[in-house]
Amino acid sequence: MRTLLLTALTAMTVFVAPPALAAPAATASSQSGWELPQITVADRTIKDVDGRTVLLRGVNVNQLNDYAVNDPALPTVAPLERNDFAAMASLGFNVVRLNVAWSALEPAPGEFDQAYVDRIRTAVGDAKDHGIYTVLDMHQDAWGKSIGTPSGESCPPLMEPGVGWDGAPEWATRTHGWTTCNIGGIREVSPAIARAFQAFYDDEQGVQGRLVATWAKLAAEFRDEPAVVGYDLLNEPNPGLRDPVTAADQIGRFYQRAIAAIRQAETGGFPHLVFFEPSAIWSALGFDALPPPRYLTDPLVVFSPHLYSESITVSSEFPSLESGFEIADRAAATYGAPLWTGEWGWWSAPADQAADTERFVAAMNTYRIGGAWWSWKQACGDPHPVRDGNTAEPQGNLERLDCPSGEPLERVEGVAAALSQAYPRAVPGELTEVTTRGFTGSGTGRIEAWYPGSDRPSPATTGVSELDLSPVEGGWRMTARADGDYSVEIG
Repeated sequence: MRTLLLTALTAMTVFVAPPALAAPAATASSQSGWELPQITVADRTIKDVDGRTVLLRGVNVNQLNDYAVNDPALPTVAPLERNDFAAMASLGFNVVRLNVAWSALEPAPGEFDQAYVDRIRTAVGDAKDHGIYTVLDMHQDAWGKSIGTPSGESCPPLMEPGVGWDGAPEWATRTHGWTTCNIGGIREVSPAIARAFQAFYDDEQGVQGRLVATWAKLAAEFRDEPAVVGYDLLNEPNPGLRDPVTAADQIGRFYQRAIAAIRQAETGGFPHLVFFEPSAIWSALGFDALPPPRYLTDPLVVFSPHLYSESITVSSEFPSLESGFEIADRAAATYGAPLWTGEWGWWSAPADQAADTERFVAAMNTYRIGGAWWSWKQACGDPHPVRDGNTAEPQGNLERLDCPSGEPLERVEGVAAALSQAYPRAVPGELTEVTTRGFTGSGTGRIEAWYPGSDRPSPATTGVSELDLSPVEGGWRMTARADGDYSVEIG
């Protein structure tokens, strides 16, 4: 997640995506009362197959990830339980970005671990039961588990030992003996990591092809599941050993290859969204060279940079949180694609977290998009605290855990409230304005909106009929029917 790189270049080419693929309508059954129709893309907007604009707002879940064990005394992840999804639903979340690991999916070349897939399927089902969609994210940080510096190994001058992270299996790791040490504790600035990524882009001994095949197998498992929104092809890819523009090109070629395999694997089901990211440089600087649009002509692609401006970016001043959205929206337009931020948050000072979270939600409202907060829970042995030397301190910035006990702690005051503000989950037609007090749009069909708190809302509406407010854990579910121009506002 948290990366600091030192160079970037923006390259943009105008491109208009072709019309969305036709797909059979499907709706997931939810025990919560929320509807979860199949998701698609139209007019640079994430929509469902009923033609409603959908705002996907939620959180990253790393509890199925496969992290390196850097401290055997500490767990690397917290258990993922059904109650986690109940708690997410009580905050109004309607999506999780579920981090999954190549190393766990394919522990040996050509071996597909069905038991791990079953754990993913259980998580998807638990989320669905609570009215929550899932984005399956092929997560990696610093290439993989096996590129930690062995204990006792000395580092070259001005370098320091690196810890093991997550992502690729050891058998797919080709460092050619380059050092695993890094500069200044910055995980991506490691020769071994850059070398392993370059071997992947060059498809040395078919390594890239193995991940493409794994994606195809995973997509086949969920080809007819509407509660799965889609697939995030690779978390924060390192640029390898190439300049930013060349690196973006080789990342784009991998994306093209993976998308083709996924679409073939979905035969007999329906096409899901494909989320693609720029390189990890974007998380460090707030902008980056872009994969060329010629590799991303699929009509269901979604541009998904991680918007960490004023959070973990190298500069705390540029780009600002708000200008980061503007940069990202312009980049998404080059693909004719929607914008959705797969990670955001992580303001380190607790005093700033609530206010900055409110600013970020306000920016999402302005652009009428969604995103996934980083993260739900962070265990004591997660590589982040191991690297930072704080494994004995409270972990996470939402569901906090005491360390080393792992016992739950109170949330940072105000953050959950900022995250759980009212928003329209799905509305017919075009959504024209969103604020924390209401929304406007134009279309015909079912409205679904979330309102937090125990007090019953009293919405003022125009163009709306059949309005119903039902109490749910943590708040209220509003449903109604719109016919033409409509507005909903809480006084």
